[in-house]
Amino acid sequence: MSILVVDDEFTNLMILERLLENEGYDVVKAMSGEEALELMEDPLFIETLDVVLLDVEMPGISGIDATRLIRKRFGLDELPIVIVSGRSNEEDIADGLDAGASDYTTKPIRKTELLARVRNAMSLKQAIDARKRYEKVLQEDFDLAQKLQQSVLSANIEDEDIRIMATYIPSKKLAGDMYAWYRISPQKYGIILFDVMGHGVSSALITMGMSSILFELVHRIGDPAKVLEELNKQMSRLFPGDETEIYFTAVYLYIELDEMKLSYANAGHPPGLLRMGNQIIPLENTGLPVGMFEDSEYTSQTIDLVSPGCVYLYTDGFMELYSKGIDEGISAIRELIQEQGPAIHQLIQPDQSDDADDLCLVTIEIN
Repeated sequence: MSILVVDDEFTNLMILERLLENEGYDVVKAMSGEEALELMEDPLFIETLDVVLLDVEMPGISGIDATRLIRKRFGLDELPIVIVSGRSNEEDIADGLDAGASDYTTKPIRKTELLARVRNAMSLKQAIDARKRYEKVLQEDFDLAQKLQQSVLSANIEDEDIRIMATYIPSKKLAGDMYAWYRISPQKYGIILFDVMGHGVSSALITMGMSSILFELVHRIGDPAKVLEELNKQMSRLFPGDETEIYFTAVYLYIELDEMKLSYANAGHPPGLLRMGNQIIPLENTGLPVGMFEDSEYTSQTIDLVSPGCVYLYTDGFMELYSKGIDEGISAIRELIQEQGPAIHQLIQPDQSDDADDLCLVTIEIN
Protein backbone atom coordinates (compact mmCIF):
# COMPACT_ATOMS: atom_id res chain seq x y z
CA MET A 1 0.00 0.00 0.00
CA SER A 2 1.80 3.06 -1.30
CA ILE A 3 1.25 6.70 -0.30
CA LEU A 4 2.76 9.79 -1.92
CA VAL A 5 3.31 12.45 0.77
CA VAL A 6 3.83 16.00 -0.52
CA ASP A 7 4.97 18.77 1.87
CA ASP A 8 7.58 21.52 1.51
CA GLU A 9 8.55 21.31 5.19
CA PHE A 10 11.10 18.59 5.91
CA THR A 11 9.96 18.10 9.51
CA ASN A 12 6.36 17.49 8.45
CA LEU A 13 7.54 14.98 5.86
CA MET A 14 9.51 13.05 8.46
CA ILE A 15 6.60 13.00 10.92
CA LEU A 16 4.16 11.78 8.28
CA GLU A 17 6.62 9.21 6.99
CA ARG A 18 7.17 7.78 10.49
CA LEU A 19 3.45 7.66 11.28
CA LEU A 20 2.55 5.94 8.05
CA GLU A 21 5.45 3.49 7.94
CA ASN A 22 4.63 2.39 11.49
CA GLU A 23 1.19 1.43 10.14
CA GLY A 24 2.75 -0.66 7.37
CA TYR A 25 2.39 1.77 4.47
CA ASP A 26 5.07 2.35 1.82
CA VAL A 27 5.83 6.07 1.69
CA VAL A 28 7.22 8.11 -1.22
CA LYS A 29 8.12 11.73 -0.39
CA ALA A 30 8.02 14.90 -2.49
CA MET A 31 8.86 18.42 -1.27
CA SER A 32 6.90 20.34 -3.90
CA GLY A 33 3.90 20.10 -6.17
CA GLU A 34 6.26 20.07 -9.16
CA GLU A 35 8.20 17.09 -7.79
CA ALA A 36 4.99 15.20 -7.07
CA LEU A 37 3.65 15.78 -10.59
CA GLU A 38 6.97 14.68 -12.07
CA LEU A 39 6.87 11.44 -10.07
CA MET A 40 3.37 10.82 -11.33
CA GLU A 41 4.53 10.95 -14.94
CA ASP A 42 6.07 7.50 -14.41
CA PRO A 43 3.51 4.80 -15.36
CA LEU A 44 5.24 2.22 -13.15
CA PHE A 45 4.97 4.55 -10.16
CA ILE A 46 1.28 5.18 -10.84
CA GLU A 47 0.57 1.45 -10.97
CA THR A 48 1.64 1.09 -7.32
CA LEU A 49 0.29 4.40 -6.00
CA ASP A 50 -2.78 4.17 -3.77
CA VAL A 51 -3.22 7.55 -2.04
CA VAL A 52 -1.82 11.09 -2.23
CA LEU A 53 -1.38 13.19 0.95
CA LEU A 54 -0.97 16.78 -0.17
CA ASP A 55 -0.02 19.94 1.73
CA VAL A 56 -1.81 23.11 0.61
CA GLU A 57 0.63 25.95 1.27
CA MET A 58 3.72 25.28 -0.84
CA PRO A 59 5.85 27.59 -3.00
CA GLY A 60 5.36 27.21 -6.75
CA ILE A 61 2.44 24.91 -7.42
CA SER A 62 0.15 24.97 -4.39
CA GLY A 63 -1.63 21.91 -3.09
CA ILE A 64 -4.93 23.15 -4.53
CA ASP A 65 -3.39 23.70 -7.98
CA ALA A 66 -1.59 20.35 -7.80
CA THR A 67 -4.91 18.67 -6.96
CA ARG A 68 -6.54 20.24 -10.01
CA LEU A 69 -3.66 19.10 -12.24
CA ILE A 70 -3.79 15.57 -10.85
CA ARG A 71 -7.54 15.45 -11.41
CA LYS A 72 -7.03 16.24 -15.09
CA ARG A 73 -5.36 12.83 -15.35
CA PHE A 74 -7.05 10.84 -12.62
CA GLY A 75 -10.71 11.17 -11.71
CA LEU A 76 -12.22 11.00 -8.24
CA ASP A 77 -13.02 7.38 -8.99
CA GLU A 78 -9.40 6.58 -9.83
CA LEU A 79 -7.06 8.03 -7.17
CA PRO A 80 -7.90 9.34 -3.66
CA ILE A 81 -6.28 12.65 -2.64
CA VAL A 82 -6.25 13.76 1.00
CA ILE A 83 -5.36 17.41 1.57
CA VAL A 84 -3.42 18.19 4.75
CA SER A 85 -3.72 21.92 5.47
CA GLY A 86 -3.05 24.47 8.18
CA ARG A 87 -6.25 26.20 7.11
CA SER A 88 -9.47 25.02 8.68
CA ASN A 89 -12.17 27.55 7.73
CA GLU A 90 -15.12 26.41 5.63
CA GLU A 91 -14.03 28.32 2.50
CA ASP A 92 -10.60 26.64 2.43
CA ILE A 93 -12.09 23.20 2.96
CA ALA A 94 -14.61 23.88 0.18
CA ASP A 95 -11.80 25.06 -2.14
CA GLY A 96 -9.90 21.83 -1.55
CA LEU A 97 -12.89 19.60 -2.14
CA ASP A 98 -13.95 21.62 -5.19
CA ALA A 99 -10.44 21.19 -6.61
CA GLY A 100 -10.95 17.43 -6.47
CA ALA A 101 -9.74 16.30 -3.06
CA SER A 102 -11.35 13.14 -1.72
CA ASP A 103 -10.88 14.26 1.88
CA TYR A 104 -9.47 17.14 3.93
CA THR A 105 -7.68 17.20 7.29
CA THR A 106 -5.98 20.02 9.17
CA LYS A 107 -2.70 20.71 10.93
CA PRO A 108 -1.38 20.32 13.53
CA ILE A 109 -1.42 16.65 12.64
CA ARG A 110 -3.54 14.49 14.93
CA LYS A 111 -2.35 10.91 14.62
CA THR A 112 -5.66 9.14 15.22
CA GLU A 113 -7.63 11.35 12.82
CA LEU A 114 -4.97 11.28 10.11
CA LEU A 115 -4.66 7.50 10.17
CA ALA A 116 -8.45 7.12 10.09
CA ARG A 117 -8.66 9.32 7.00
CA VAL A 118 -5.81 7.40 5.37
CA ARG A 119 -7.60 4.12 6.09
CA ASN A 120 -10.77 5.50 4.51
CA ALA A 121 -8.79 6.63 1.46
CA MET A 122 -7.17 3.18 1.22
CA SER A 123 -10.57 1.52 1.43
CA LEU A 124 -11.74 3.77 -1.39
CA LYS A 125 -8.70 2.85 -3.50
CA GLN A 126 -9.25 -0.85 -2.84
CA ALA A 127 -12.85 -0.46 -3.98
CA ILE A 128 -11.64 1.39 -7.09
CA ASP A 129 -9.13 -1.36 -7.87
CA ALA A 130 -11.74 -4.07 -7.32
CA ARG A 131 -14.10 -2.27 -9.68
CA LYS A 132 -11.36 -2.00 -12.31
CA ARG A 133 -10.60 -5.72 -12.01
CA TYR A 134 -14.29 -6.49 -12.37
CA GLU A 135 -14.60 -4.18 -15.38
CA LYS A 136 -11.56 -5.84 -16.97
CA VAL A 137 -13.08 -9.30 -16.54
CA LEU A 138 -16.43 -7.99 -17.79
CA GLN A 139 -14.79 -6.44 -20.84
CA GLU A 140 -13.01 -9.71 -21.60
CA ASP A 141 -16.34 -11.54 -21.33
CA PHE A 142 -17.96 -8.95 -23.62
CA ASP A 143 -15.16 -9.32 -26.16
CA LEU A 144 -15.55 -13.09 -26.13
CA ALA A 145 -19.33 -12.82 -26.45
CA GLN A 146 -18.89 -10.43 -29.36
CA LYS A 147 -16.61 -12.90 -31.14
CA LEU A 148 -19.09 -15.71 -30.53
CA GLN A 149 -21.97 -13.59 -31.80
CA GLN A 150 -20.07 -12.61 -34.92
CA SER A 151 -19.05 -16.22 -35.51
CA VAL A 152 -22.67 -17.28 -36.07
CA LEU A 153 -23.35 -14.57 -38.65
CA SER A 154 -23.33 -16.06 -42.13
CA ALA A 155 -20.52 -15.24 -44.52
CA ASN A 156 -21.37 -13.61 -47.85
CA ILE A 157 -22.27 -15.97 -50.69
CA GLU A 158 -21.14 -15.23 -54.24
CA ASP A 159 -22.34 -18.01 -56.52
CA GLU A 160 -23.19 -17.94 -60.20
CA ASP A 161 -26.94 -17.98 -59.56
CA ILE A 162 -27.20 -16.11 -56.26
CA ARG A 163 -25.24 -13.49 -54.37
CA ILE A 164 -26.01 -12.74 -50.70
CA MET A 165 -24.32 -9.86 -48.89
CA ALA A 166 -24.74 -8.18 -45.50
CA THR A 167 -23.63 -4.91 -43.95
CA TYR A 168 -24.00 -4.84 -40.19
CA ILE A 169 -23.07 -2.07 -37.75
CA PRO A 170 -24.16 -2.77 -34.16
CA SER A 171 -24.97 0.17 -31.91
CA LYS A 172 -23.17 -1.60 -29.07
CA LYS A 173 -20.69 -4.42 -28.86
CA LEU A 174 -23.49 -6.88 -28.21
CA ALA A 175 -26.50 -6.26 -30.36
CA GLY A 176 -29.94 -7.57 -31.18
CA ASP A 177 -29.84 -7.80 -34.98
CA MET A 178 -29.13 -11.22 -36.46
CA TYR A 179 -28.98 -12.65 -39.95
CA ALA A 180 -28.32 -16.11 -41.32
CA TRP A 181 -28.66 -18.03 -44.55
CA TYR A 182 -28.48 -21.71 -45.35
CA ARG A 183 -27.96 -23.66 -48.56
CA ILE A 184 -30.66 -26.25 -47.99
CA SER A 185 -29.95 -27.92 -51.34
CA PRO A 186 -27.97 -26.83 -54.41
CA GLN A 187 -30.95 -24.76 -55.62
CA LYS A 188 -32.76 -23.90 -52.37
CA TYR A 189 -31.83 -21.30 -49.77
CA GLY A 190 -33.28 -20.24 -46.44
CA ILE A 191 -32.57 -16.64 -45.39
CA ILE A 192 -33.59 -14.89 -42.16
CA LEU A 193 -33.12 -11.44 -40.69
CA PHE A 194 -34.43 -10.59 -37.24
CA ASP A 195 -34.25 -7.75 -34.76
CA VAL A 196 -34.63 -8.41 -31.03
CA MET A 197 -36.28 -5.73 -28.93
CA GLY A 198 -33.59 -3.78 -27.06
CA HIS A 199 -29.81 -4.06 -27.11
CA GLY A 200 -26.93 -5.39 -25.09
CA VAL A 201 -26.50 -8.72 -23.34
CA SER A 202 -30.17 -9.80 -23.17
CA SER A 203 -30.77 -9.17 -26.88
CA ALA A 204 -27.52 -10.88 -27.85
CA LEU A 205 -28.37 -13.97 -25.80
CA ILE A 206 -31.71 -14.29 -27.58
CA THR A 207 -30.06 -14.00 -31.00
CA MET A 208 -27.58 -16.71 -30.00
CA GLY A 209 -30.35 -18.92 -28.68
CA MET A 210 -32.42 -18.60 -31.85
CA SER A 211 -29.42 -19.12 -34.12
CA SER A 212 -28.65 -22.40 -32.34
CA ILE A 213 -31.91 -23.96 -33.54
CA LEU A 214 -32.20 -22.37 -36.98
CA PHE A 215 -30.02 -24.84 -38.89
CA GLU A 216 -32.12 -27.84 -37.94
CA LEU A 217 -35.33 -25.87 -38.33
CA VAL A 218 -34.83 -24.57 -41.87
CA HIS A 219 -33.59 -27.94 -43.11
CA ARG A 220 -36.64 -29.67 -41.63
CA ILE A 221 -39.33 -27.14 -42.60
CA GLY A 222 -39.70 -25.45 -45.97
CA ASP A 223 -42.74 -23.27 -45.30
CA PRO A 224 -41.57 -19.85 -43.98
CA ALA A 225 -44.72 -19.42 -41.88
CA LYS A 226 -44.07 -22.72 -40.11
CA VAL A 227 -40.46 -21.70 -39.44
CA LEU A 228 -41.63 -18.53 -37.69
CA GLU A 229 -44.27 -20.47 -35.75
CA GLU A 230 -41.59 -22.85 -34.48
CA LEU A 231 -39.44 -19.91 -33.41
CA ASN A 232 -42.46 -18.45 -31.63
CA LYS A 233 -43.01 -21.74 -29.77
CA GLN A 234 -39.36 -21.73 -28.74
CA MET A 235 -39.68 -18.18 -27.38
CA SER A 236 -42.81 -19.20 -25.46
CA ARG A 237 -40.90 -22.09 -23.89
CA LEU A 238 -38.01 -19.82 -22.93
CA PHE A 239 -40.22 -17.02 -21.59
CA PRO A 240 -43.55 -18.53 -20.51
CA GLY A 241 -46.42 -16.38 -19.31
CA ASP A 242 -46.97 -12.66 -19.64
CA GLU A 243 -44.37 -11.47 -17.13
CA THR A 244 -41.82 -10.61 -19.81
CA GLU A 245 -41.98 -8.44 -22.90
CA ILE A 246 -39.26 -10.06 -24.97
CA TYR A 247 -39.85 -10.50 -28.67
CA PHE A 248 -38.26 -9.94 -32.05
CA THR A 249 -39.36 -9.00 -35.53
CA ALA A 250 -38.23 -11.28 -38.34
CA VAL A 251 -38.52 -11.94 -42.03
CA TYR A 252 -37.73 -15.39 -43.42
CA LEU A 253 -37.28 -16.18 -47.12
CA TYR A 254 -37.29 -19.56 -48.85
CA ILE A 255 -35.81 -19.21 -52.33
CA GLU A 256 -36.12 -22.00 -54.92
CA LEU A 257 -33.83 -21.16 -57.82
CA ASP A 258 -34.85 -24.26 -59.79
CA GLU A 259 -38.50 -23.15 -59.65
CA MET A 260 -37.68 -19.40 -59.64
CA LYS A 261 -39.95 -18.86 -56.65
CA LEU A 262 -39.59 -16.84 -53.46
CA SER A 263 -41.74 -17.66 -50.43
CA TYR A 264 -41.64 -15.49 -47.34
CA ALA A 265 -43.25 -14.79 -43.99
CA ASN A 266 -42.87 -11.51 -42.14
CA ALA A 267 -43.28 -11.25 -38.35
CA GLY A 268 -43.77 -7.54 -37.76
CA HIS A 269 -40.51 -6.66 -39.53
CA PRO A 270 -39.98 -3.65 -41.81
CA PRO A 271 -41.10 -4.81 -45.26
CA GLY A 272 -38.35 -6.21 -47.41
CA LEU A 273 -38.28 -4.94 -50.98
CA LEU A 274 -37.99 -7.16 -54.06
CA ARG A 275 -36.84 -5.40 -57.20
CA MET A 276 -37.42 -7.07 -60.56
CA GLY A 277 -36.78 -4.75 -63.49
CA ASN A 278 -38.46 -1.45 -62.71
CA GLN A 279 -40.94 -3.08 -60.35
CA ILE A 280 -40.44 -3.01 -56.55
CA ILE A 281 -42.60 -5.41 -54.53
CA PRO A 282 -42.87 -5.01 -50.73
CA LEU A 283 -42.65 -8.13 -48.58
CA GLU A 284 -45.36 -7.01 -46.18
CA ASN A 285 -46.16 -8.20 -42.66
CA THR A 286 -47.90 -11.57 -42.41
CA GLY A 287 -47.97 -11.85 -38.61
CA LEU A 288 -47.02 -10.37 -35.25
CA PRO A 289 -43.48 -10.24 -33.82
CA VAL A 290 -42.09 -13.57 -32.63
CA GLY A 291 -42.55 -14.11 -28.90
CA MET A 292 -45.22 -11.44 -28.45
CA PHE A 293 -48.10 -13.95 -28.14
CA GLU A 294 -47.89 -17.68 -27.51
CA ASP A 295 -50.55 -18.57 -30.09
CA SER A 296 -49.35 -16.31 -32.93
CA GLU A 297 -49.90 -17.68 -36.43
CA TYR A 298 -48.21 -16.65 -39.66
CA THR A 299 -48.96 -16.94 -43.35
CA SER A 300 -46.57 -17.39 -46.24
CA GLN A 301 -46.63 -15.51 -49.51
CA THR A 302 -45.09 -16.78 -52.75
CA ILE A 303 -43.77 -14.66 -55.61
CA ASP A 304 -42.58 -15.81 -59.04
CA LEU A 305 -39.06 -14.53 -59.63
CA VAL A 306 -37.76 -12.93 -62.79
CA SER A 307 -34.01 -12.77 -63.33
CA PRO A 308 -32.20 -10.56 -62.65
CA GLY A 309 -33.81 -9.58 -59.36
CA CYS A 310 -32.70 -8.44 -55.94
CA VAL A 311 -34.25 -8.62 -52.48
CA TYR A 312 -33.41 -5.94 -49.92
CA LEU A 313 -33.89 -6.80 -46.24
CA TYR A 314 -33.11 -4.31 -43.50
CA THR A 315 -33.76 -3.50 -39.85
CA ASP A 316 -35.40 -0.33 -38.57
CA GLY A 317 -31.99 1.11 -37.69
CA PHE A 318 -31.17 1.25 -41.41
CA MET A 319 -34.54 2.78 -42.20
CA GLU A 320 -34.04 5.46 -39.55
CA LEU A 321 -30.89 6.65 -41.30
CA TYR A 322 -33.16 8.31 -43.81
CA SER A 323 -36.30 9.13 -41.85
CA LYS A 324 -37.83 8.71 -38.41
CA GLY A 325 -41.18 7.91 -40.01
CA ILE A 326 -41.86 4.38 -41.29
CA ASP A 327 -43.53 5.39 -44.55
CA GLU A 328 -40.95 8.08 -45.31
CA GLY A 329 -38.13 5.68 -44.48
CA ILE A 330 -39.44 3.00 -46.83
CA SER A 331 -39.93 5.58 -49.60
CA ALA A 332 -36.35 6.77 -49.11
CA ILE A 333 -35.03 3.20 -49.34
CA ARG A 334 -37.06 2.64 -52.52
CA GLU A 335 -35.40 5.66 -54.09
CA LEU A 336 -31.96 4.45 -53.03
CA ILE A 337 -32.65 1.03 -54.53
CA GLN A 338 -33.67 2.59 -57.84
CA GLU A 339 -30.58 4.81 -57.86
CA GLN A 340 -27.94 2.48 -56.43
CA GLY A 341 -29.17 -1.10 -56.67
CA PRO A 342 -27.01 -3.54 -54.64
CA ALA A 343 -24.28 -0.87 -54.49
CA ILE A 344 -26.37 0.60 -51.67
CA HIS A 345 -24.00 -1.24 -49.30
CA GLN A 346 -21.25 1.22 -50.20
CA LEU A 347 -23.29 4.11 -48.81
CA ILE A 348 -23.18 2.72 -45.27
CA GLN A 349 -20.32 4.00 -43.12
CA PRO A 350 -19.21 2.54 -39.74
CA ASP A 351 -19.91 5.82 -37.92
CA GLN A 352 -23.53 6.03 -39.12
CA SER A 353 -24.90 3.85 -36.35
CA ASP A 354 -25.41 5.45 -32.93
CA ASP A 355 -26.50 4.23 -29.53
CA ALA A 356 -30.13 4.29 -30.64
CA ASP A 357 -30.28 1.17 -32.80
CA ASP A 358 -28.34 -1.43 -34.72
CA LEU A 359 -28.02 -1.06 -38.47
CA CYS A 360 -28.32 -4.03 -40.82
CA LEU A 361 -28.83 -4.44 -44.56
CA VAL A 362 -28.98 -7.74 -46.47
CA THR A 363 -29.20 -8.03 -50.24
CA ILE A 364 -29.98 -11.19 -52.22
CA GLU A 365 -29.17 -10.90 -55.92
CA ILE A 366 -30.73 -13.56 -58.14
CA ASN A 367 -29.08 -14.01 -61.51
